[in-house]
Amino acid sequence: MASFDPCSRPHLVGQGFVVHVDKEFGTGVLKISPGHDHNDYFLARKLGLPILNVMNKDGTLNDVAGLYSGLDRFEARKKLWAELEETGLAVKKEPHASRVPRSQRGGEVIEPLVSKQWFVTMEPLAEKALRAVEKGELKIIPERFEKIYNHWLSNIKDWCISRQLWWGHRIPVWYIVGKNNEEEYIVARNADEALEKAQKKYGNDVEIYQDPDVLDTWFSSALWPFSTLGWPDLSAEDFKKFYPTTMLETGHDILFFWVARMVMMGIEFTGTVPFSYVYLHGLIRDSQGRKMSKTLGNVIDPLDTISEFGTDALRFTLALGTAGQDLNLSTERLTSNKAFTNKLWNAGKFILQNLPDKNDAPAWESLLSNKFDCEDSVLNLPLSECWVVSKLHLLIDSATACYDKFYFGEVARETYDFFWGDFADWYIEASKARLYHSGGKSVAAVAQAVL
Repeated sequence: MASFDPCSRPHLVGQGFVVHVDKEFGTGVLKISPGHDHNDYFLARKLGLPILNVMNKDGTLNDVAGLYSGLDRFEARKKLWAELEETGLAVKKEPHASRVPRSQRGGEVIEPLVSKQWFVTMEPLAEKALRAVEKGELKIIPERFEKIYNHWLSNIKDWCISRQLWWGHRIPVWYIVGKNNEEEYIVARNADEALEKAQKKYGNDVEIYQDPDVLDTWFSSALWPFSTLGWPDLSAEDFKKFYPTTMLETGHDILFFWVARMVMMGIEFTGTVPFSYVYLHGLIRDSQGRKMSKTLGNVIDPLDTISEFGTDALRFTLALGTAGQDLNLSTERLTSNKAFTNKLWNAGKFILQNLPDKNDAPAWESLLSNKFDCEDSVLNLPLSECWVVSKLHLLIDSATACYDKFYFGEVARETYDFFWGDFADWYIEASKARLYHSGGKSVAAVAQAVL
């Protein structure tokens, strides 16, 4: 038997072209199905083979299938094998693990078919998007993802933008009733404009109908940065105020599928890169590092997580992530950060219990008169207070520098270390001596102000 499974054949380099067959598998004979397999389609085009489609859209075979015309695809396969056995042409039958694609929801076998689709020429668009990064008009964070961005756009293929779905933005193409729709068509913004164009060309009695296809989701999404702001009205207030914007924040897995397309479309239709920075966060995975999916049953529901660990613990766990680095969301991480949020709560409770009564205006006036924003005011503090306020200033400087570089996870880590290690474990304990023991009201007031 010939090798029928296109997905399982290794690619072997032949004489000037790629041969999609493993000589060790089956008979080593290759069946080419240019109309029903991606690899075979490109191979057939390279070798000048005809592109034949043997299947109807309802899964039955058409007239090209000859004796098997009209049969369901699965029934045709059974009949073909039965006839091979009857005529003695079948050599043997053995099991083979086949990687035929199936629908994730329904489990149906997906059958590739050749069909007419609308494409967009991508090279001119990609060149402008590549130059935007090269000239520094667009910065990608982390920087290592620039290589992935450049690789995609440097090897870009024309983009199939039409989809056969029941909903979406319709392809803005109208056909002429009675004319060959591959040669005679009208491109317009709406049906009225299309009819006006058609009447000028074919007369007032012309009838038109719109292409039933809809735009690819990514195509529609690529228009997001400006179409949501009033474009193509360039005088719209939102467009003038928010385009271009400073930063796009999204997952690293859609750098090409969405981000690059927004950049290409933004430059093409507005002449301007839609954002100055692209910040790529990691994906949230399960504790074993697997991507969450309904199929695996490993989806972590945020509401369930919040019920068990609290909103702040979940938020802080995600805030500790590193740009572009996937985060394994484990019980251990959440438990640790729940302890941190509890520590915050307890520290806040301690401070509130040791501040003046809210109605004691003179005490509050005296407390708020303490300033710690210059070097002299800090150096004149008692040792414990001088130490913790100095550490706080170092944290502020470091956090500010990290924010400027978009190192958000580092801000979270340094804040954690300062609060837990310096403030909660050391200064709160030191402040108790000022608040509860000898030293007088003035020393206690300084400790209150620092707290």
